[in-house]
Amino acid sequence: MDFVTSLPSALTEPSRRFFAEWHRWRGPGWRDLGLVPQHSVLNTDKLGELLLRCLLLEIRGRDAIPIRFAGSMVGEMLGASLMGRNYLDLTEPENRTRRAALLFAEVAQPCAAVIYYWLRTPNGAVVPVELVSAPLCADGETTPSLVLACATPLVRNGDQANSVEPESYAEGEGLRFIDIGAGLPPVGPDIHVAQRVQ
Repeated sequence: MDFVTSLPSALTEPSRRFFAEWHRWRGPGWRDLGLVPQHSVLNTDKLGELLLRCLLLEIRGRDAIPIRFAGSMVGEMLGASLMGRNYLDLTEPENRTRRAALLFAEVAQPCAAVIYYWLRTPNGAVVPVELVSAPLCADGETTPSLVLACATPLVRNGDQANSVEPESYAEGEGLRFIDIGAGLPPVGPDIHVAQRVQ
């Protein structure tokens, strides 16, 4: 399986660069070493300006997914610092279980993902954002517990979208899991996980 050439054709160039770099972290013998790279091989220099758009999530439990890193562009887009916050707090209470289940699905049967958000500013402008993500293992672990994500605005916004309405990123659309070599998680047509997730 050539992961990079198998990516969905609609992905933006920055998202493709993100996935290509993540794939390099796996190393040439990734089939033997494991599907998911260790956190220690994450090369922030190679990510370049993409790092400004990245989030690193640590999956501790169904109610605790702290944001360990948030690039400055993410904070500018959302008009708030996200470092240390619980990723689940960025959505409405009724969406938290679903959001956690989808992240657990991404690490339980390791895969990458793409989803789209429609950020709205108070003046009514809409900034569509493509968010891609891929799992990482904490150093010394063989089961992923980290998810690195990268956001790419699909249009330029003169206002820098520095105060978007929080409800506009409470729920994304068009989630698609991407096979990294372990198949895809079983999900139903409404994107709910179709089997148990730890």
